[in-house]
Amino acid sequence: MRGILIDSGKPSEIRNVPDTAQGLDAYLGGPVRVKLFSTQPAALVYLPGLPGRALPTRFYDDHWYYGRILIVGWRRGRQVPLPQSLAEYLADKFRATEVKRL
Repeated sequence: MRGILIDSGKPSEIRNVPDTAQGLDAYLGGPVRVKLFSTQPAALVYLPGLPGRALPTRFYDDHWYYGRILIVGWRRGRQVPLPQSLAEYLADKFRATEVKRL
Protein backbone atom coordinates (compact mmCIF):
# COMPACT_ATOMS: atom_id res chain seq x y z
CA MET A 1 0.00 0.00 0.00
CA ARG A 2 1.29 3.48 -0.85
CA GLY A 3 2.60 5.56 2.06
CA ILE A 4 5.32 8.03 2.93
CA LEU A 5 8.45 6.99 4.79
CA ILE A 6 10.24 9.68 6.80
CA ASP A 7 13.62 9.06 8.43
CA SER A 8 15.65 11.51 10.49
CA GLY A 9 17.85 13.75 8.36
CA LYS A 10 16.38 12.49 5.08
CA PRO A 11 13.66 13.80 2.78
CA SER A 12 10.27 12.11 2.84
CA GLU A 13 9.89 9.27 0.33
CA ILE A 14 6.79 7.72 -1.25
CA ARG A 15 6.99 3.92 -1.13
CA ASN A 16 5.04 0.76 -0.38
CA VAL A 17 4.31 0.27 3.32
CA PRO A 18 2.51 -2.53 5.21
CA ASP A 19 -1.28 -2.42 5.15
CA THR A 20 -2.01 -4.00 8.54
CA ALA A 21 -1.55 -2.85 12.13
CA GLN A 22 0.81 -5.77 12.77
CA GLY A 23 2.79 -4.93 9.64
CA LEU A 24 3.16 -1.29 10.70
CA ASP A 25 4.30 -2.38 14.18
CA ALA A 26 6.94 -4.64 12.64
CA TYR A 27 8.02 -2.03 10.08
CA LEU A 28 8.60 0.65 12.73
CA GLY A 29 9.86 -1.72 15.44
CA GLY A 30 7.16 -1.70 18.11
CA PRO A 31 3.57 -0.82 18.94
CA VAL A 32 2.67 2.28 16.92
CA ARG A 33 0.41 5.22 17.59
CA VAL A 34 -1.63 7.09 15.02
CA LYS A 35 -2.14 10.87 14.83
CA LEU A 36 -4.90 11.86 12.43
CA PHE A 37 -4.56 14.91 10.23
CA SER A 38 -7.53 17.22 10.71
CA THR A 39 -7.91 18.25 7.06
CA GLN A 40 -6.65 15.24 5.11
CA PRO A 41 -7.75 11.58 4.96
CA ALA A 42 -4.33 10.51 6.25
CA ALA A 43 -2.48 9.86 9.49
CA LEU A 44 1.00 10.06 10.95
CA VAL A 45 2.16 6.69 12.31
CA TYR A 46 4.96 6.75 14.89
CA LEU A 47 6.51 5.00 17.87
CA PRO A 48 5.83 6.75 21.18
CA GLY A 49 8.48 7.05 23.87
CA LEU A 50 11.52 7.48 21.64
CA PRO A 51 12.80 10.89 22.85
CA GLY A 52 16.37 10.39 24.05
CA ARG A 53 16.64 7.04 22.27
CA ALA A 54 16.33 8.22 18.66
CA LEU A 55 17.09 11.33 16.65
CA PRO A 56 14.29 13.85 16.14
CA THR A 57 12.68 13.38 12.76
CA ARG A 58 9.97 16.03 12.31
CA PHE A 59 8.29 18.78 14.33
CA TYR A 60 4.56 18.82 13.62
CA ASP A 61 1.58 20.25 15.52
CA ASP A 62 3.74 21.46 18.47
CA HIS A 63 5.29 18.02 18.95
CA TRP A 64 8.60 16.39 18.01
CA TYR A 65 8.40 12.92 16.45
CA TYR A 66 11.46 10.68 16.75
CA GLY A 67 12.87 7.81 14.72
CA ARG A 68 11.23 6.45 11.59
CA ILE A 69 7.70 7.69 10.95
CA LEU A 70 5.12 6.98 8.27
CA ILE A 71 2.19 8.75 6.70
CA VAL A 72 -0.61 6.49 5.53
CA GLY A 73 -4.11 6.96 4.15
CA TRP A 74 -6.71 6.84 6.94
CA ARG A 75 -10.50 6.87 6.92
CA ARG A 76 -13.17 5.77 9.40
CA GLY A 77 -10.68 4.41 11.90
CA ARG A 78 -8.61 2.29 9.55
CA GLN A 79 -5.78 2.44 7.05
CA VAL A 80 -6.79 2.96 3.42
CA PRO A 81 -4.81 3.49 0.21
CA LEU A 82 -3.14 6.92 0.05
CA PRO A 83 -4.01 8.51 -3.34
CA GLN A 84 -0.95 9.43 -5.43
CA SER A 85 -1.82 13.14 -5.54
CA LEU A 86 -2.23 13.31 -1.75
CA ALA A 87 0.99 11.30 -1.27
CA GLU A 88 2.89 13.80 -3.42
CA TYR A 89 1.37 16.76 -1.54
CA LEU A 90 2.15 15.35 1.91
CA ALA A 91 5.64 14.16 0.91
CA ASP A 92 6.39 17.72 -0.20
CA LYS A 93 5.01 19.20 3.05
CA PHE A 94 7.05 16.80 5.19
CA ARG A 95 10.37 17.40 3.41
CA ALA A 96 11.08 20.18 5.91
CA THR A 97 12.03 19.35 9.49
CA GLU A 98 9.40 21.74 10.86
CA VAL A 99 6.00 21.17 9.28
CA LYS A 100 3.08 23.59 9.49
CA ARG A 101 -0.15 22.08 10.75
CA LEU A 102 -2.40 20.64 8.04
